[in-house]
Amino acid sequence: MKAKTFAATAFGLCVASGAVAQPIAASYPVPTLDRWMYPFGGQPGKEFAIPIFGAIEIPGFDDRDGQGLFGFTTSAEVPAGLPITRYRVVSAKLTLTVAVDNQFQYDPTFDSFRTVLQHADPLYLADADAGKPVEVFGVGYRNGWTAQSFQETSVFGGAPIVPPSEGARNCFSAIFDANGVATDVSRQVRQRFDVTPIATGTIANLAPGAWVPVGTKVVFDLNVCEPTAQAYLRKNLADGQVRLMVSSLFPAQGGPDGGSGAYSAYYTRESPLANGNTAKLDLVVVVSNGADFNNDGFVNGDDYDLFASYFDQANPLADYNGDCFVNGDDYDAFAEAFE
Repeated sequence: MKAKTFAATAFGLCVASGAVAQPIAASYPVPTLDRWMYPFGGQPGKEFAIPIFGAIEIPGFDDRDGQGLFGFTTSAEVPAGLPITRYRVVSAKLTLTVAVDNQFQYDPTFDSFRTVLQHADPLYLADADAGKPVEVFGVGYRNGWTAQSFQETSVFGGAPIVPPSEGARNCFSAIFDANGVATDVSRQVRQRFDVTPIATGTIANLAPGAWVPVGTKVVFDLNVCEPTAQAYLRKNLADGQVRLMVSSLFPAQGGPDGGSGAYSAYYTRESPLANGNTAKLDLVVVVSNGADFNNDGFVNGDDYDLFASYFDQANPLADYNGDCFVNGDDYDAFAEAFE
């Protein structure tokens, strides 16, 4: 069996006209909703900026304290309501614009939770570079809320809010297991586990450790090759909307140095200073007809032959399971769908 990795741009080069589903390229320059998920936000969903910071091991606060919820309605460009196996996310990119000037240092690399522990903690690990990464996660819900019911102005969390209660927010930065079950990562420091985000923010033409100017674009290229991230995005597209949560362990309070004001913030669609620089989502998606590989409305030997030919060529369109490899797993998945 052949195995081959590939870049998303390969899809634009390998499509035989009229043969298989064409990729859908969609851009959303303004979010449907953007919300500062912070227990003391005075105007939920109406803020002009979303500060992203942590309250490290501060009783009554989540470690990832100030989070940012961004949502985009996708159903006009990508048909909703299909089985999630019909979607394949080729690429997904979130872009945010910095709303504060020289207030945080650029860090594009992974930092363990151990780097924000107190120096006296046996698990403390010195950070090898300045700053803390800004990260994108999926969105989890509790207290009966869902992606359909939770909106910009929905209540932040369950009682009590004042004084705040840890782990009470109604939607949160989450990682997902193979069954789609969400784990809240908001208290990862006190619960002592590291997490892998869907994306880490990067900045073009800026050196790591540099202070970040206002107006800077921070780009998050989502790791669509990671199976649970791909599954999360597929489910979102089936629901007709993509929701992402941005958070960080920038220690506004707590941490080895007691906290500081060195954390990032981003323009919202409500900001009069944004000048069009609101959160933006760019997607490339393939919507397939399942085993009807040639999209002629029938499932028959022509589909099997066409898939096999693409597979033998290690063509990216034979990546049936969307893991960014063309290998036997794709052949098995297609054969199961065909049968």
